[in-house]
Amino acid sequence: MSGTPTQGEIEAQWADAIDILETFRNLVDDTMAGNAGKFDNLLQSLKGEYTPAELSSFVARFRNGCSGLMSPTLARSVIAPCLFEFAALLNSQPSGDATEGFGAGYRNPSQLWRALYEYMHSQTQTVESRNITFGSATAGGSNTGNGALSRLNVDQHGYAMEAVTVERKMVRCRQDSSTGVRPGSEVFEVIGDASSYDNVLRSTMGSGATSNAVLYSRHAGGGNGGSLLNNGSFADYNSGGTPKFTAWTETANGAQISQSTSATYRTTPGSSTPASLEIDGSSGTVTITQPLTAMRRTRLDAERPYFLRAMVKGDGGTAASGGNFSLSLGSQTVTQAVSGLSAGWNEVILPIGQNSWFRNFNEADLSVVVEWTSPTSGTLNVADLVFAPMDFIDGGYFCIRQNANSPIDWLVDDLFVVEDAGGAPATAKIQYWAWVAGFGYLPSTTGTPTFVEP
Repeated sequence: MSGTPTQGEIEAQWADAIDILETFRNLVDDTMAGNAGKFDNLLQSLKGEYTPAELSSFVARFRNGCSGLMSPTLARSVIAPCLFEFAALLNSQPSGDATEGFGAGYRNPSQLWRALYEYMHSQTQTVESRNITFGSATAGGSNTGNGALSRLNVDQHGYAMEAVTVERKMVRCRQDSSTGVRPGSEVFEVIGDASSYDNVLRSTMGSGATSNAVLYSRHAGGGNGGSLLNNGSFADYNSGGTPKFTAWTETANGAQISQSTSATYRTTPGSSTPASLEIDGSSGTVTITQPLTAMRRTRLDAERPYFLRAMVKGDGGTAASGGNFSLSLGSQTVTQAVSGLSAGWNEVILPIGQNSWFRNFNEADLSVVVEWTSPTSGTLNVADLVFAPMDFIDGGYFCIRQNANSPIDWLVDDLFVVEDAGGAPATAKIQYWAWVAGFGYLPSTTGTPTFVEP
């Protein structure tokens, strides 16, 4: 066959090929394998001198052949030629937008996948969603430590990140201060449910060791788990210096800031004395800024989401009154009315979501900004300011940190559980097999997709 296919024809070929893979997977997983499947029935019935060895070997060879026909390698070989056909379409830029042909010259399937994703987003095109219910983290009932584990499962355009294993993940503390790590930078292990030993029953089992990863508890200090900010603990201070706090620029009303060693949140790893920034609210708006050029790392990853938070106390010293506390990362800002702060320490966090991604907060002269606007009286304390990349695990991003009013360090075996649901192959065959192939995911919808399912 020859000729240049239309987008609809490419998608139809892609869908037909995936339909073969999915039909075969459905037969093998639902009929042949698993408990009470045909493989199991035969193996359970074996007795005699000759059949047990020969027929068990037959089942093993048969299953191995099935596994090969459901492998990521085969799925990739099915999808890759469709991507090359799409490359010609990407080269035909949509009228009125001279940027949409980007990526047409790629010859690497993974690069073409990214170009196809961008093209589909720009043209408001979608595949059917795997319709995964992403669970939130639940702390173990017998934990000693407190704090939170957050996750991000939407990308910079707001699409669900569906290249994930739908399972229960355990996040367990493996190292605490008694085993050699600094308090506040505890080490957690992440592991999923048991995985299949081959490609059969992949859809009903977990990621196993594939998602095995390490998370460090985030904090304002340096080293493992540390913030990208310099002096996010506000421990480095010189009352007569310019600036008073190392690495922070006093943008507005710098005379109204000082250090407190009494209204403190916790001792930051790497610092011997806990401290906080104390803002006097008697003389108008106070602003301090740390530009990217002053941070521990002066270059960010354009393809990664970031986490930003501060612990804020409005009843330390003289109770704060009036205005708003705001925390900014580039173009994104979170604002908290001072009157809405509860007693003790409050976490003010840039919402974890679409705007956590670099491209959605990037701007010229990128900075982190701390500000108390329009105060009327009292003092406001700010501590444990953390700016850090989120950790990538099995297609999603995670961040663990202390955020309780009275923080308690985690101990070995403290844990969190994260459990997802949905995502069955039949829900979204195109998206499911893209994940199996290792390409990732495409823009998806739970409504009516433009790329029709087989």
